[in-house]
Amino acid sequence: FFFFRPWHWDADYIHQKIHAMFSSPIYLYFHVLICVKSSSALLLSSTSSSFSKIHPKNNHYQQQKYYTSTTLHDAVSNNNEMTTSSSTISKQQLLPDSAYETIRKGRIAVVPNFLPQDLVSDLRSDAIDLYRSGQFSADALAAYGTETSAKFDPAKDRTVLKLNQWKRDDIGNAKLRHETFGNIMARLRTELSVALNRPKLDSGKSVSMYGVGSTEISYTRFGPGAYLKRHVDEHHEELKGRRGWEKPTRRSVSWLVYLNEPDWDPRQHGGFIRCFQRNILPSSSVGAMDNGDLQIGWLKSSRDDPVERPVFLDGRRGDGVGEGDGNCALYTIMPNNKQVYISRNFHPDPILYVSGGDFFAQRLLVDNPKLAPRFHFIEPPKSAATDLFLANKAPSNAWDGETALDVPPLGGTLVLFDSVSLPHEVLPAYGRERWATSGWYHEDQQHEKL
Repeated sequence: FFFFRPWHWDADYIHQKIHAMFSSPIYLYFHVLICVKSSSALLLSSTSSSFSKIHPKNNHYQQQKYYTSTTLHDAVSNNNEMTTSSSTISKQQLLPDSAYETIRKGRIAVVPNFLPQDLVSDLRSDAIDLYRSGQFSADALAAYGTETSAKFDPAKDRTVLKLNQWKRDDIGNAKLRHETFGNIMARLRTELSVALNRPKLDSGKSVSMYGVGSTEISYTRFGPGAYLKRHVDEHHEELKGRRGWEKPTRRSVSWLVYLNEPDWDPRQHGGFIRCFQRNILPSSSVGAMDNGDLQIGWLKSSRDDPVERPVFLDGRRGDGVGEGDGNCALYTIMPNNKQVYISRNFHPDPILYVSGGDFFAQRLLVDNPKLAPRFHFIEPPKSAATDLFLANKAPSNAWDGETALDVPPLGGTLVLFDSVSLPHEVLPAYGRERWATSGWYHEDQQHEKL
């Protein structure tokens, strides 16, 4: 902890914070454990729920929220968490209004039979042909299908047909990818930009720099046993370091269409996407503000304020704006759309990277003593120690205030969610390959920080 002392706050303020924190009886407990493992790992462990380890053959569906295609309509009728659509792609609105409201709330929208089975079959055949001809490559997030393997095995792991290969006209069924499917996804992007009030989804570099359909688009193949660990798809520029401000666009909406065979049995073959949804609905739209500030955390509900409030990071605070020294500050949206800052200005390095996540953020960042215990990151800072000491791999458990929702990978199903606010993971498939096409709709990046 003292390694990170050269912060740019005034001396009296930081001394008071450190003294208050270190005087707490809990500090001694944390100090001992930090010597053994990172405090990120500690907090992850302490906030995990008590679900048992999960395997498709262990009948875990009694413990998890789980929907098959036959119960999706009931889910829509009961709690509006999942949404349905016609199995044909018409010139009418592609998605029901409830799907957009679900995305705005930071939850996953699920649209069964978004693509007809004949188109699913054609896309799957194209993906298989390209995989067999060596056009797929390892993905940066790939997790080994067998934990004992020291060498990457593409037959067991996650490989993708990346964007540059997807856009080529001389391999596979390019007309199917670019025109038939690409035009559908381009229409969906336009519809999302209007329904979500995100006009930058359908304009600027996020459209002009890339091919038809989506800013990022690919085929994905998971070998038997392959998975993806819990993560979110996009982070604030300041959480990425300097390179976060260098890219022209950022991810805004994540999407995936499953291409599995009609006989896929979720109870036998697994392959779910697991989303970690907040139990209490947010007070406002999530993910990003109109000015480009991205969400990094939540204020949990309280007796006096029974909603969850997204917390955004303003990374462009200039000199003389707000209290404290630095270019960053945290704020939330209170009733009447009032923007209220909950921290003084600070420098993001190394504060937002200090291992410890919520524990240190509540004590060093959030000034209001009533709000500080309510703050938590969407995802805490990650480190190699987190993986080492927690064996951090899918499946993982829902944390405090969350519900784990498993969506089966049935062919033709479309899923969409906000790229910033919804943690998720992919559970292993068993005995079969898991096929999908996936991508991200981007928006142009916010302007460079001051």
